[in-house]
Amino acid sequence: MAWKKKTEKKFELFSDLIFENKFKVIFIVLAILIAMASNMRYLYVDTSTEGFLHKQDPLRIEYDKFRNQFGRDEKILIAIQTKDIYDKNFLIKLKKFHKDLEDNLPNITEVNSLINARNTRGTQDSLIVDDLFEDIPQDAKELAFKKELAKNNPLLKNLIFDEAGTITTIIIDTATYSSLDADGNPLPKVDEEDEFGDEEETTSTEKKLFLTEEENTEIVNKTNLIASKYQADDFKILVSGTAVINAELKASMKSDMQKFIRFVILVIAIILAIMFKRVSGVVLPLFIVILTIISALSLMAIFKAPITVVTQILPSFLLAVTVGATIHILSIFYKEFDITKDKKASLRYAMGHSGLAIVMTSLTTAAGLWSFSFSELAPVADLGKFASAGVIVGLLYTLVLLPALLSAIKLKPKHIAVVTDDNETNSFMDRTLVSISNISINHPKTVVSISFIIIFVSLAIVSQLRFSHKPIVWFAENHPVRVATNLIDNNLKGSVTLEIIIDTKKENGLYEPKILNTIDAFSKDILSIKNDKYFVGKTLSVVDIIKETNKALNENKQEFYTIPQDKNMIAQELLLFENSGSDDLEDFVDSGFSKARITVKLPYLDAMDYVVLLKEIDNSINKHFDDNVDVIVTGISNLLARIITASIHSSAISYVLALFLITIMMLILVGHVKIGLISMIPNISPILVMTTVMVIFDMPLDMFTMLIGAIAIGLAVDDTVHFMHNFRKYELMYNDVDKAIRLTLLGTGRAMIVTTIVLSLGFFVFMGASMSNIFNFGLLTGIAIIVAVLADLFLVPALMKLVIKSSKDL
Repeated sequence: MAWKKKTEKKFELFSDLIFENKFKVIFIVLAILIAMASNMRYLYVDTSTEGFLHKQDPLRIEYDKFRNQFGRDEKILIAIQTKDIYDKNFLIKLKKFHKDLEDNLPNITEVNSLINARNTRGTQDSLIVDDLFEDIPQDAKELAFKKELAKNNPLLKNLIFDEAGTITTIIIDTATYSSLDADGNPLPKVDEEDEFGDEEETTSTEKKLFLTEEENTEIVNKTNLIASKYQADDFKILVSGTAVINAELKASMKSDMQKFIRFVILVIAIILAIMFKRVSGVVLPLFIVILTIISALSLMAIFKAPITVVTQILPSFLLAVTVGATIHILSIFYKEFDITKDKKASLRYAMGHSGLAIVMTSLTTAAGLWSFSFSELAPVADLGKFASAGVIVGLLYTLVLLPALLSAIKLKPKHIAVVTDDNETNSFMDRTLVSISNISINHPKTVVSISFIIIFVSLAIVSQLRFSHKPIVWFAENHPVRVATNLIDNNLKGSVTLEIIIDTKKENGLYEPKILNTIDAFSKDILSIKNDKYFVGKTLSVVDIIKETNKALNENKQEFYTIPQDKNMIAQELLLFENSGSDDLEDFVDSGFSKARITVKLPYLDAMDYVVLLKEIDNSINKHFDDNVDVIVTGISNLLARIITASIHSSAISYVLALFLITIMMLILVGHVKIGLISMIPNISPILVMTTVMVIFDMPLDMFTMLIGAIAIGLAVDDTVHFMHNFRKYELMYNDVDKAIRLTLLGTGRAMIVTTIVLSLGFFVFMGASMSNIFNFGLLTGIAIIVAVLADLFLVPALMKLVIKSSKDL
């Protein structure tokens, strides 16, 4: 272990170098920090569903192509409850509400409701397409006639109104593109009809920016503001839709983020004050971790990584994690300084004693986090990159800036109690640590047996874990958006859409009766999909427009609500519809009539259910469509299915990679393969206990709880590193396992317990989140950290007692 002694000596020399050049170091570090922090103004937030996928992900590329062609599929859905939606007074108020939204909402393309529902009818020589309630009927007979028109229109049922006639919806189509350029300057107005075009046209022009999170939030906020003016007992308004859910996620995230940081700082400050009883012992660690957070966020801004529902935990995470290293340095420094009264010598001793262990613990934590950087999910990959970078930056600040600050400030040594021969004091903490060491030394087999029973029981329970990703359930059950979404799903057959593009690969390919018949048969087929978990609520396509037009041109007779079987007739009817003044056709076909869009209404499901549902839909696609057409499945629900499958796959890779990297570093530190591998066993126990808690309390294994495993391994191994680093040093020094365990716990145990308290409370703070996924993340990670320190205090010493006692090669 000669390399360790050399390394420790170099840390001592490095400490002297920092001490002699303290003001230069402080100036250089702060200058670099200020330069980095100047980029923080470029930070932005992204809570969009597509933001979970990398821009290079094939599904996101297809989704972007879809949006460029047909527009944004994330809508605002307003459900309005009343006794009778066809009541004259209700319709008058609805029309006023509709007009208010239409006139005052920014960045929208269309507002659709019962007021402007498409009413297609024919005369002897023309096709007329107008708004159903453009004029509110003044007499009961006319009102009854309009009511029958609405009820007999199959397109409107479960889209604009429910079957009972007590709920109607207003559907707001938000703009696809931002009204601002890349520099935030307003763009010139573009005619609505020119906004969308063929893919070739879109790619040939300057690339446009999609609607930003800020613009989406502005639309939602103004919608809620306008809705509040019309809210009444007989006009109950509920607002939902994926655009609203994203805005609410962003609002909750912003609120929680500010709250977390305040509480974590408060918790850490209180613990530091109790532990060190010095102003410098509170201010310096907090200063270091705040600089670490600023640096990490600055790196995110520099590399244009957004703050997401995943990376929002980064500031609080770094607050809790980075302070651990400062505690180890300061606890040794203050203890030595109180004895020697020599600041330079005390700093040298602290850096030599803990420098190598701190480097190794920071590297293991960074490795656990860095394993996420390969994730197929963009926010998780960003968390892996920037959290690991933040840990490394925090390490540099701890080893460079903290010693410089300690050297520069005035400190007074404190009076300390006299120590015993074995460096034991009479403090409660030390007596507790001695008692713990006695348990492991005197009853190692019992400790190991109990620990392994817990591990095996947990292994048996792991198989009962359930995977899940359903953002809507992150909100409380009484949250307005969750209530609105449930209402729309239950009464209007779905609040989310799946988009299917049928590409005939030839101009005017949609004039062919065969392809239209196939689309019709496919639509009817998937409408039969239904079980106790999911269903297909409705399909919308060009076929509906053709049927509606054909019926109108044949004296509005129901038997003509069919697809004409003549290509020329189809072409003529589509031309008549285009010339009628309605622009609805462009929502379902491209300008060359080669591509058709099928919109499938679905309820807001768990992503795992979308995976199963999509398999059924894929089977239907294979059943109905041949190789002459390309079928592309996209839309929000498809992205959600991709997110959960990518989470599972990426997490498995991250766990294996984190465990491998950390094990390698542990072997290097310990310097012995057998002992190094055995010392890793306790670091698996926190994950297993955590999964047991999840099963008992029916917590899903979602994107956030999947993160805990690799994070927990990285954090749990920190205490193991500190223990093994000191244990091996004492064991080789005295050739006495019992004494090595006692000295290690007395020397390192205090810092291990304090850092565990800081870390666990730092994560328990997340339990104050307004969203359940963050609550679960904080609770489970805090539990994992506590289990980890218990394993390091009891199981690791017991294993060392048994293994080293029976080893002949040591």
